[in-house]
Amino acid sequence: MFCFLDRAARGSYNEAMKTITKEFSCPYLSDLEALGPVESILFFDIETTGLSSAKDQVYLIGCACVRDGRLLLKQWFADSPAAEAELLVHFYLFASRFSLLVHFNGDAFDLPFLRERAARFSTPLPRAFPKSLDLYKRLRPLKKLLCLPDCRQKTLEAVLCTDRKDVYDGGQLIRFYGEYLRTGKEEPLHALLLHNEEDVRGLSALPRLLAYGRFLEGPLAFLSARLREYREPDGSVQKEAILSFKGNQSLPAPCSFGAGGVRVLLREDTLTLRLPLREGTLLYFFKNPADYYYLPEEGRAIHKSVAAYVDKAHKKKATAATCFQPREGIFFPVPRGLETGLPLFSEGYKKKPFCLEYREELFHDPGFLHDFLLAVLSE
Repeated sequence: MFCFLDRAARGSYNEAMKTITKEFSCPYLSDLEALGPVESILFFDIETTGLSSAKDQVYLIGCACVRDGRLLLKQWFADSPAAEAELLVHFYLFASRFSLLVHFNGDAFDLPFLRERAARFSTPLPRAFPKSLDLYKRLRPLKKLLCLPDCRQKTLEAVLCTDRKDVYDGGQLIRFYGEYLRTGKEEPLHALLLHNEEDVRGLSALPRLLAYGRFLEGPLAFLSARLREYREPDGSVQKEAILSFKGNQSLPAPCSFGAGGVRVLLREDTLTLRLPLREGTLLYFFKNPADYYYLPEEGRAIHKSVAAYVDKAHKKKATAATCFQPREGIFFPVPRGLETGLPLFSEGYKKKPFCLEYREELFHDPGFLHDFLLAVLSE
């Protein structure tokens, strides 16, 4: 790694601005390729003195790009509030070389803040930016899958086991910037630069997590299925189906999720689906009860066209609760929201869980598997 620090003052800007450049290895290069040509991507993050673009300012912008297979980091730091305009110009001139800006929650904060601050200065800074990608929006749906308490950047980085030395957040650093402006000491400056550096470097690692979404989108190749019996602590015997599938890429870290007794485990390039099974009799409820008669002695409903041949003493008009046909088989629970067009079974009228009859062939269908997994993840 190399680093140099210089003070820049150009044109009509008389206040000092620090420019810091560093270089690092880029172990996640192949993951960045999924976003596009790697040398056309710029990761960036800003530090501000508050949340209001009307009264607060940008005092530090950090960005990173790939050059010759390594990660190049650049930071522009305002040595005084009057240096903000120059800082914005330098960032824009650098960013204009790239076709994709990648940020974390930048759609809601960073980009609007930069545009508003730029509008306050008579600078040649256009308000338009290259195409951008907000990783916060892309990764937020993975919160349940990764069993995360929140979707903060540091929380997501922890999945990748990134090594961070910085222990502060952006809000805490506002005090450090004020201290630096008053004293010029290196300690608060180091904390400010380190926080921004690690945010930007961490940001460049987060595209690895997009692999989970691509993995679940498929294709997933069916590997195997088996039925297993096991004994619960209370002595009852339960049955489950264990199905395995192979993805087209390897994942950064193992994870699992589930709902309604269904469990999904992702490890490396393999997905394992565990389905609780119920063996016995469940009921299928017909629509339009007015078209059916219930046969109390047989415990089932039949269509009125057939019921015409049954003696009146042995039939009665079906209600919603008695308009059913019993079915013996092996069943598994269906996650809420899954639309399959297949018959659903249950213990009683509107009684959950609703179940499908277990057939291994169902999970050979990529479309069914995809919809089933997303329904489990969404529940």
